[in-house]
Amino acid sequence: MDNEQTVLVVDDAPVWRRLLTGLLTQWGYCVYEAEDGEAALALLAAHPINLVLSDWEMPVMDGVTLCRAIRERFQDRYIYLVLLTARDSVDDLRVGFAAGADDFLRKPVNQIELQARLHAGARILQLEMTLATRNARLTDALKQIELDLQAAARLQSSILPPHALRHGSWEADWLFLPSAWVSGDVFNFFPLDDRTVAFYSVDVSGHGVSAAMMSVAVARQFTHGRTVERFLFDGENARAPSEVVHILNQRFCAESDDVLSYFTLVYGVIACDTGAGVLCQAGHPTPFIVARDGALRDVGLGGPPVGLFNDLSWEDTAFRLAAGERLCLYSDGIAECESASGEMFGGERLRAFMAEQTDQPLPVLFSRFARQLDAWQASEAVDNVVADDISLLVIQRTQESEDNNED
Repeated sequence: MDNEQTVLVVDDAPVWRRLLTGLLTQWGYCVYEAEDGEAALALLAAHPINLVLSDWEMPVMDGVTLCRAIRERFQDRYIYLVLLTARDSVDDLRVGFAAGADDFLRKPVNQIELQARLHAGARILQLEMTLATRNARLTDALKQIELDLQAAARLQSSILPPHALRHGSWEADWLFLPSAWVSGDVFNFFPLDDRTVAFYSVDVSGHGVSAAMMSVAVARQFTHGRTVERFLFDGENARAPSEVVHILNQRFCAESDDVLSYFTLVYGVIACDTGAGVLCQAGHPTPFIVARDGALRDVGLGGPPVGLFNDLSWEDTAFRLAAGERLCLYSDGIAECESASGEMFGGERLRAFMAEQTDQPLPVLFSRFARQLDAWQASEAVDNVVADDISLLVIQRTQESEDNNED
């Protein structure tokens, strides 16, 4: 028999129990009986009962206390509770509803009213069952989505560079905090040939899966650009970064159609032996160099994001990294990271932090900065998920590189 057709009658008076049980049995219900609240709780634990008719006034445990106990103990299913009472004051009704009762019936019970209450309870229980079924399906769907997102996050992580990168006398490390399972930020530091290293930092507009897919597409362009199509090269030499950005803009404008999708970018190259470099800034936060004494200098000329319009142009900026100096590239998720009061972390705090950490190796620097960001937005993050993707790439020219040049 269906759960909504199973009723538990709770009353310390045997006559009332027999009367109600007889009526309910005639109407086709499966009926259980209990003489007090404790016996009722035991029956509810042993049987899938979803409808209870309980007297208010009972020894050991009255009806109101029983209602509270049922709501606390049986959260795996909904139990429709009807209190039988001679009370009719507003305060009494308020107490009963607060305890968890769904409805009331005055004693002595009128059969028509009892049937109406039971039918109402059956409808409520049917709605609860329907809702529970739909919630279960939504839960299963959410689990599948989470599994898919985790798989996508693993795929995206596979295109990120390893930590503690080293290419000759050049080293780099990074911090990456996605706003969700997947991110629109991507970056890399890699050798173009035995004379040149290259780097990029990308931040795709938006969040979530669509931004992550585009970030993977951008990273793939850079991989193909040095291995298959080789558009990162002009003959045997590294192509000017502004030309590379122009090529990427043409490709992504052609692919975007009517969808407004774009990304900010910094792409650059550095001569391994001299530390002379060139970069192109396309809508990305301005990179900066930290000298060994903590002095800071910006590198970049601004420029529009990539993927908006075909006829855009960009310019290159030359720079040079001396031994011990660091080039810092970051996404705007750092500057826009908010505290509990809504204050943004800002680029200046990042710059000040980097200036104070010149004597620290990169792993220590990143560990300290991650803790500082956590403390800054501890009240804002939910389950360690930040409001926007955060990425920071630091490239450093080691001391021995300049010593070797002097030799």
